[in-house]
Amino acid sequence: MILLLLVPGIGGLAFLIWWLVFETEGVYLGRRVVVWLYDVYARRYDGIKENADEDERVYLAKPLMQRLRPHVDPLVLDVAAGTGRMALALCRHARFEGYVYGLDPSRRMLAVAAEKIAAAEYADSVTLLQGSAEQLPFERDLFDVVTCMEALEFMPQPADQLTELIRVLRPGGLLLTTLRINTRWMPGRVWDETTFRALLAARGMIQIELEMWQYDYMLVWAVKSGTAPFTGVRLPEELLSPALLRQCLPYPASA
Repeated sequence: MILLLLVPGIGGLAFLIWWLVFETEGVYLGRRVVVWLYDVYARRYDGIKENADEDERVYLAKPLMQRLRPHVDPLVLDVAAGTGRMALALCRHARFEGYVYGLDPSRRMLAVAAEKIAAAEYADSVTLLQGSAEQLPFERDLFDVVTCMEALEFMPQPADQLTELIRVLRPGGLLLTTLRINTRWMPGRVWDETTFRALLAARGMIQIELEMWQYDYMLVWAVKSGTAPFTGVRLPEELLSPALLRQCLPYPASA
């Protein structure tokens, strides 16, 4: 009798742990847990995600560069940069002559990104900085492109973080983000397409386009209303305070 009662209880506990830790990546347990989990899995993250270089070129770098034509030297901010996915995709594009700032709260994820970028000899085109989207360390209306991939739903206040992404995007600049469509395991953390379009429009975004991308996600493209001169390459010494410059990667390989 006791065993019959224990088995469902153990099964339920196992499911709860799976849901809280693995399926939703700790988001319901708070920001610190999310960052800690990414630190723990940093060395295995690329193997888990299995993102193919060719897919990143075709679905991310190529269409992004096409939308920027005739410009080839955009100033890019990649929020939730992880192991350097967006920076590497852009730097591998034959026409890319811009500069990427990658920001992520996980020190160890960024350490992996720094190693990959250095190995590919793109370190002169990328700066990596530990931080969060809650308060981006950049002036408003600055970046030609802001990207944030598969991350909004794991942030503390997704709508507020979306506002912050748009704040640092220059008028006429391009936003590339994602909308999670596999929503059954993340109640209260995701939006439907209509709501997300409305959120973007309310924050001054126009030319909003959504397209199928992966099983869990749609790609979302949008332009910030208004016009401003193309920013182009600006190096860290021009944008970051001395204190922030000291925090930029590379970190040691043992980090």
